[in-house]
Amino acid sequence: MDYKKLGMEYLKEAQRLKEYLRPLRGQLKEIGGEDSVLLRRRISMLDEMHLELYHTGKYLLNQGGRL
Repeated sequence: MDYKKLGMEYLKEAQRLKEYLRPLRGQLKEIGGEDSVLLRRRISMLDEMHLELYHTGKYLLNQGGRL
């Protein structure tokens, strides 16, 4: 198994998700009420996914360097 390649794929997906989140954060300034609450919940969930992808990618890269 190529940990470095897999780690880079995870990091690429993390970056893609981060770029997807940028406009969503901008929308928070334009909306209010219940829509704002729902969007914050969605952003929070996607933030967690981004962090999981990022940390898993870094871990895999680190493991690939040990082989």
